[in-house]
Amino acid sequence: MAIRNLMEDVVASVVVEVLGKKENNIAHPDIYYDDVLAYVLNRVPAKYISSERGVLHDRIDLGSAAQQRSDILFLTHEAIEHIKKRRPAAAALHGNLSDRPFFFPHLLGEVLEETTFAPVEGIEVELLYRGKKAKMIDETWLNPYRTMKATRGYYHFWPDFIDEEMGKGETVEFTLKFSHDKLKTREVPIKLQVVEKFNPGSSHVIPITLVQTREGVDVSFLYNAE
Repeated sequence: MAIRNLMEDVVASVVVEVLGKKENNIAHPDIYYDDVLAYVLNRVPAKYISSERGVLHDRIDLGSAAQQRSDILFLTHEAIEHIKKRRPAAAALHGNLSDRPFFFPHLLGEVLEETTFAPVEGIEVELLYRGKKAKMIDETWLNPYRTMKATRGYYHFWPDFIDEEMGKGETVEFTLKFSHDKLKTREVPIKLQVVEKFNPGSSHVIPITLVQTREGVDVSFLYNAE
């Protein structure tokens, strides 16, 4: 069978369940489905499988993972609230996507503490263009992004292409800045390819970024956080 992300099935089932509950007061849940599903999937680690045995094994593991379901539920409700507030802006964006000449792909990355390879909650990840905060394609994409327990060190952006500033080159240079009060600030330069065709399923995956603890900081804080 083809390789696929099992989390799509897991997240989809939770999203359908939440959108279908009357107490959530969602008049047209079908309108929210794609946006909520994308929001949550962009914030949980992918889990790829390539065999029927893998499907069975992972379904058993996921079915008993109460914490993971709790994280997905939290993100689903968070997505609904974001979309309720920002739907007019998002609708205007999607209505005009076909008129845009150029895009950047979604940006997906992971940041971990370098000695333990553990995710760190509360890292501020900022995408910079020429030293300033890069503009996102719409208000639903945060910049800076702050890592949470539910995201396990993953972060994501979708920068906007500003024609008058970025020119006609094939790539544009950005900088990722990682900040935390117990970690050394780190900046990582990246290049994003400019594309002409909008593809919501395409992401630019950044290699894992490792960050160092500040001098005198005990890494036990990684495991003692509530």
